[in-house]
Amino acid sequence: MPVALADSTGPTSPTHFAATFLLLSSLFYISLLTVKTKPYHLRVTTIISLCTLLSLHLFLLLNPSQFLQFHNSFMTHWLSPPGKPPGFSTWSLRVNPSSGNLHPTESYIIAPAIDSVCDSPFVAHYAPKEHALELRAKIPSGSGFFNKFFPKNSFLIGFSSIFWREAWKYGERAFRYCNHDVGHAIAAVTMAAAGLGWDVKILEGLGYKDLEKLMGLHIFPEFQIPSKPVKGKFPEIEFEHPDCVLVVFPSGSREFDVNYEKLSLLIKEFSVLDWKGKPNLLSKEHICWDIIYRTAEAVKKPLTTRDAFAVDPFYGSGIFNENCYKGFTVREVVRKRRSAVDMDEVTTMDRETFYQILLHCLPSGSGSGGKQKRQLALPFRVLSWDAEVHAALFVHRVKGLPKGLYFLVRNEDHIGELKKVMRPDFEWQKPEGCPDDLPLYELARGDCRQLAKGLSCHQDIASDGCFSLGMVAHFEPTLRNNNVWMYPRLFWETGVLGQVLYLEAHAVGISATGIGCFFDDPCASTSGVDGIKLSKSISFYRGRSSLRQADYEPTSIPRS
Repeated sequence: MPVALADSTGPTSPTHFAATFLLLSSLFYISLLTVKTKPYHLRVTTIISLCTLLSLHLFLLLNPSQFLQFHNSFMTHWLSPPGKPPGFSTWSLRVNPSSGNLHPTESYIIAPAIDSVCDSPFVAHYAPKEHALELRAKIPSGSGFFNKFFPKNSFLIGFSSIFWREAWKYGERAFRYCNHDVGHAIAAVTMAAAGLGWDVKILEGLGYKDLEKLMGLHIFPEFQIPSKPVKGKFPEIEFEHPDCVLVVFPSGSREFDVNYEKLSLLIKEFSVLDWKGKPNLLSKEHICWDIIYRTAEAVKKPLTTRDAFAVDPFYGSGIFNENCYKGFTVREVVRKRRSAVDMDEVTTMDRETFYQILLHCLPSGSGSGGKQKRQLALPFRVLSWDAEVHAALFVHRVKGLPKGLYFLVRNEDHIGELKKVMRPDFEWQKPEGCPDDLPLYELARGDCRQLAKGLSCHQDIASDGCFSLGMVAHFEPTLRNNNVWMYPRLFWETGVLGQVLYLEAHAVGISATGIGCFFDDPCASTSGVDGIKLSKSISFYRGRSSLRQADYEPTSIPRS
């Protein structure tokens, strides 16, 4: 079964839920989910986990004794250097990939009253190390927050980013990396929910201020952006930037709509709630890369009341070679996802497997009857905009395909523009054996291993796998037509696509990794594109022990 993109038909029964929970839940530390009111989250250890979603479902559908029964089979995953005593140096294994394993993303739950958790609707922060919900605030029962806007048994999940968690190591690139991680988290929640018979959509109409109040982030000191990079002690730099809020609801609940204007008015009342908790700090001293915070300020999204909330019909991904999957359970794929650190330079991939993986990267799925454009398939359907990210691929070792540069068009409305702005000598031919509904094109033949390595900051992993994949965003037209707040959302889309690539790689028995280091100008010159109209986003490599994700576009192609 295409493990990463299983179809779902409706809300699961408690029995089915329990079984699926055992398959999908994955966390580096598991214990009984509790609710506590102590000062919230140790920022050094908190991460994103599928259990944010799954544990809440379990509370909704099972009693506490069943929860303990189905939850005690999980194990702790910690690594330490070989030959070193326990505790010498350890690090956790995570569900979601993250740049530098730094995990800047925080998660929140806004939920109706749940027995054994809270006797009224509430906002809680998720602490993954303790596997606990840290109660931030109670929402008055008479507010009608959920009944007025969402179907029964719906709840919200919010994500925020702490830029400093990435900036101390990566400097100004932290903004991009944080938003990639948000995309990974969005995809993980969406696929986990689908496995349980639920659907997920971004509440795209809400603005920055709405998100701040929903997660209780407005109560903390505002960071004053300096005029240039500075070093010093300013703890407020570790503030949480609210990214998005998702609504999780029973699949098939298409009769509801969201009035963003009325919802925003109700959210304003969150300002007077009794908020608990104060975040712990990561660092005693800081370096402020001011461009990170100026960019975040420039792309803050306001409330947009005209945004329509739509739940589109579900379309499954195309099936071309189901036999390529190795029979792993969902649990095995999700829990064993790792970011590989090298490739063996030997492993090859069948052409049919290559095509199957790419079919799962298409936003519209199979059977919609139209061109690839709208995001209808898992997990892309969580996003409210049409696909704006494509994929350029360097094929190194795919049996039955010539080595060279290929291009996956994920929004076929863009193909005319792509041909116009990219190199005129590109062939744009469908490769041999390619499924009719897979818009993959061969651009140029040649051994691109050294080129791929050079573009990716001379890292061998870019040339040693079966193929490398760079994501290319429809940049300037998207920002011009949909406004500047689409800038971080383009990175979210690459993160969602990246999560699919990671899980697909493991499902077919190989590995993957993502790399964010690349050279801008050589990447642009490879394809001859206007770097404003098309912009690099992220790249992936696949092979025995890795696939890779990084940001680049093609450059000059060596001819065979």
